[in-house]
Amino acid sequence: MTTNDRTNESNLVRRTLRMTGLLVAACVIFVGVLSVLAVSITGRAVNAGGGAPAAGATDAPAHAKKPLSI
Repeated sequence: MTTNDRTNESNLVRRTLRMTGLLVAACVIFVGVLSVLAVSITGRAVNAGGGAPAAGATDAPAHAKKPLSI
């Protein structure tokens, strides 16, 4: 193996690692942006239903019955 072959091989490894790093970084940024958009859209959709619940409000409707035990 000549010095030129080793240089080309080293250059190829360096270029491959650099390209892999760039692709991983691009994926991280892309997924991060999509996640932020999804969280903000979902947050707005959930908050669009109304403000804070009134004092003393419960999740159960007024006509709900207690479950009967067997």
